[in-house]
Amino acid sequence: MRDSEKNIRGFTLLEVMVAVGLLAFAMVAILGTVSYNINLAGKANDNMIAMSLADEMASRIDAEGLPSASQKSGRFENHPDFQWYVSVTPFNLSQFKARMNLVSIIITWDEEEESYEITFVHL
Repeated sequence: MRDSEKNIRGFTLLEVMVAVGLLAFAMVAILGTVSYNINLAGKANDNMIAMSLADEMASRIDAEGLPSASQKSGRFENHPDFQWYVSVTPFNLSQFKARMNLVSIIITWDEEEESYEITFVHL
């Protein structure tokens, strides 16, 4: 070997393979985290929609009065993936002279895998 060939330095194939392996492992971890965060953001958005729809239903019940049936259900026109259930149960205590009803509103989505519920007393 000549003197000029002895001074040439570089990476061995093993070093390059280890570096590529570490880079691939890091990229998989980063992509997994990004995917998880996107999924979490979607769930948070669905929960916000469900809360808003439940509040809308409660306001409608307050304005229009209780439904005639003790249980009703339906879908929202502007959010067809969301379904609602309203349940009205008489709730009278002897010490109160007023007639009260316990109203439960359940909003479901993702084929009823996820749900949000509010319950309140209506006089």
